Amino acid sequence: MEELAKVFSPAKINLFLAVTGLRQDRYHNILSANCALNFGDEITIFRSSSGGDEVICDEPFLDKKNNTIITALNVFRKKTGSRQHFTIQLKKFIPPEAGFGGGSSNAATLLYAVNEICGNILSPMELVDLGKIVGADCPCFIHNMPNITAGIGDICQPIGRKVTSAMGNYNLLIFKPAFGVNTKEAYGVLRKNFQHLYLSEKEANRRFLALQDAFVAGQILLPLNNTFSEIFFSKHENLRELRDEMRNIGINMMLTGSGSGCFCLSHKSLGNKDDILESMIHQYCGETPFIKHTSFAEKNFSTWTF
Repeated sequence: MEELAKVFSPAKINLFLAVTGLRQDRYHNILSANCALNFGDEITIFRSSSGGDEVICDEPFLDKKNNTIITALNVFRKKTGSRQHFTIQLKKFIPPEAGFGGGSSNAATLLYAVNEICGNILSPMELVDLGKIVGADCPCFIHNMPNITAGIGDICQPIGRKVTSAMGNYNLLIFKPAFGVNTKEAYGVLRKNFQHLYLSEKEANRRFLALQDAFVAGQILLPLNNTFSEIFFSKHENLRELRDEMRNIGINMMLTGSGSGCFCLSHKSLGNKDDILESMIHQYCGETPFIKHTSFAEKNFSTWTF
């Protein structure tokens, strides 16, 4: 097969997530801060020799025929009229059902890369519009990161440079316990039983501004926010205890997305606490959690190549 491109598909965390209400279409409005990471999946794109699209991946959880990559290729052809088909070799490192954005990132990466392969037929904003068709999180991966998203996640703008620079003063670790959380089901539970956790847009903006100010000021403990955290940590007592123990030693721990993945931020003035954090995670989550030390990315897709 003819190799056309090899690209990096980044994971993300929701540094901030507030659900601000239920829409008439049954989707939720949110205010979120999405940050791409220097950790993710690897995608190699080949020209198809079979006349159709194919995804090659060793992970059993991935449906090879019904996934965001195939959807992205289909909407791209429908929009552009392109007749090109591709074989996609996907090496998964981002764990599923964790809130790290693996499926959305894969789709957005493919849209950007295939558009370049086909001669940049579509503008970046047209790619964003296609991303909205595939999934609400896709546009945030096509825009420069980190960014603030609103609406259902499809309205994006960059986070200010002062904030992104200050984020570099914190060490970042992400982890996922041995179970996952389905996003659709999590929002269903929120809608059915926990609408009292919705924030007004005014309050969501106030809390986000407080978080930005805390980063710029270099605070050790940060006012992190996630609408799903109260539901999640009340259900998983071991993780609530882990969060509280970390906070006692100056470590910020919070859920990303609707879970079950979490992230830990520690100010670099506290020194390297990698071993301590890993030991604590194993103490409360057993021997099987996914753990990764990483950092925030400040790139867009034009530079995400190997």
